[in-house]
Amino acid sequence: MINKINQIFQLDLAQQQHLDSFMPFTAGLWDNNNLNYIKDHIHTQLLLIQNNKCAFCGLTVNEGGRAELDHIAKKGGLKRPAYIEFTFTPHNLVICCQYCNSSSKKGQVDVLNNIDLTNYNNCTFILVHPYFDNPTNHYSWSTGEFEILISSTSPKGIFSIDLFDLASEAHTSARAKQIMFEKKLAKYNNRQQLKQRVLDILNFKF
Repeated sequence: MINKINQIFQLDLAQQQHLDSFMPFTAGLWDNNNLNYIKDHIHTQLLLIQNNKCAFCGLTVNEGGRAELDHIAKKGGLKRPAYIEFTFTPHNLVICCQYCNSSSKKGQVDVLNNIDLTNYNNCTFILVHPYFDNPTNHYSWSTGEFEILISSTSPKGIFSIDLFDLASEAHTSARAKQIMFEKKLAKYNNRQQLKQRVLDILNFKF
């Protein structure tokens, strides 16, 4: 299942002041080694916020390659800069799997429609935005015990499924595998909780 992200990363005062010292942002800023500790901090926070799941396909990040920080509106590079104003905008950064962030997927696509470089929240996107859109308004899942097969219910859903190849056999198989694992893990955790509850009762003293 693909979930909406309901929380953004936070920088402490020293980190924010250090980042502000680079404004206005210039092309290639993301590759500045002096900002590596801030990127590591963001990466760690987003892994927790997203529960180790890719923002675009919903799979545990190690199912589709290593966890990568991705810019929803692409930042570009030194030679071909894009939306450098949004390089460190919290709503523009997510954790995604290497597969979804590959050059053959989102890496070469501009997902912005209407653009306001002064205010990210005023921009509109042609993909299902991990922070701004509720996936249930754009995706439909197969009914039954396991929600494995995905289809689109909106133009954004159509675009995202095609862009990230979400309906492919590889993604569908990985989704099924993950759902089965999570259900088994939940049953195991429930047994552990029940066992602990019984122990608590047995050890209870008036």
